[in-house]
Amino acid sequence: MKFLDRIIRAALLCCMLALGGYIIVRTVAIAGENGLFRDTPLLSAVYEKIEKWTAGTYIPVLSYAAKETEDADPAGYLAEELFPVYGYMRRQQEGGSSVESPNEYEMIVRAQAQAEENKRPKETKAYVRPDDGKGVLENEQLADFEYLLYHYFSMDMTTTIDPERLDGKKLLAMDMTMEKRPQEPQILIYHTHSQEAFADSAEGDVSTTIVGIGDHLTKILTEEYGYNVIHERGVFDLVDGVLDRNLAYDFSEAAVTEILEQYPSIEVVIDLHRDGVDGTRFVTEYNGKPAAQLMFIAGMSRTADNQDIAYLPNPYIQDNLSFALQLQLEAERTVPGLMRNIYLMAYRFNLHLRPMSLLLEAGTQLSTVEEEKNAMEAFAAVLDRVLQGRARQSVPGE
Repeated sequence: MKFLDRIIRAALLCCMLALGGYIIVRTVAIAGENGLFRDTPLLSAVYEKIEKWTAGTYIPVLSYAAKETEDADPAGYLAEELFPVYGYMRRQQEGGSSVESPNEYEMIVRAQAQAEENKRPKETKAYVRPDDGKGVLENEQLADFEYLLYHYFSMDMTTTIDPERLDGKKLLAMDMTMEKRPQEPQILIYHTHSQEAFADSAEGDVSTTIVGIGDHLTKILTEEYGYNVIHERGVFDLVDGVLDRNLAYDFSEAAVTEILEQYPSIEVVIDLHRDGVDGTRFVTEYNGKPAAQLMFIAGMSRTADNQDIAYLPNPYIQDNLSFALQLQLEAERTVPGLMRNIYLMAYRFNLHLRPMSLLLEAGTQLSTVEEEKNAMEAFAAVLDRVLQGRARQSVPGE
């Protein structure tokens, strides 16, 4: 009985601590959402620290899941999951989760733990323009919100999207073409996380890192397709020589903003990354060669409880989604298997800098440099087709 009594007391104590933490978190969150801290620098800093701490603190949660048995009788099992304190509390209240830590790198890595869910279902048909006369995906399907979401997107638990924002008819009707003007810069490639490397990268050899892959993509777009491309090779994720990605997006935003002010002719901005997924290697084939699979990250600037993140405005969310979706569909048509599902996340990842902005994840730490370079050849071909209007999708419902 004493042992049972101790267990009960411990459980009650945990509940009290959780409740107390919830009250504090919600009080701070509500105050922040209503702008009570914005006009006072000191309180604003305290609020930001508390939000980051709660968002980055995890608690183990036991959940019950049903499963089928051979005799068709319902059965179940307990599964242990880790949720951020802030996100879990709001998930229980609103039926979804909220924003996690503003450390975007950690968000991406943890999100990719669900790697299998990011793969396009094998039974999904490729979208082919009607004039190709084969394998046409019905327009009605692309106009259907649920079909579009579950066949071409994967959504992180920190965000949400609705039919108004993911309107296939509207997104595919948007013009993502660009008149080629070789005499002035039109495409910018940079790397918020410049230190990302691959399975066979050589120590100290930048050409075998994600920056080297950016060099290769720049060369292809310039020499084979005739674009004027700027490749920003700056380092944003090292602080005093030590890897530190907490402010990498702030640093890269400042650098990219300066470049865009200097070259207003730039229309396409690509933040090229390498994904990190434990034990998972994404590889496909392009022109008979192994190629790393690619994935777009779309920043929603929106939490899981349908609240816009006020301090991360992005007027180009629809443009970003349209650009990514049109590239996704063209890749599915011309290079099946190249793209993983577009991954929707809460933050904006500097996608607010231009309407045609992309965060492109190329392969993983298990990919080889050769696979990465082959993937860039495929991506460049798809990008050119979309920009030059040779891949315009028919509009759903028309």
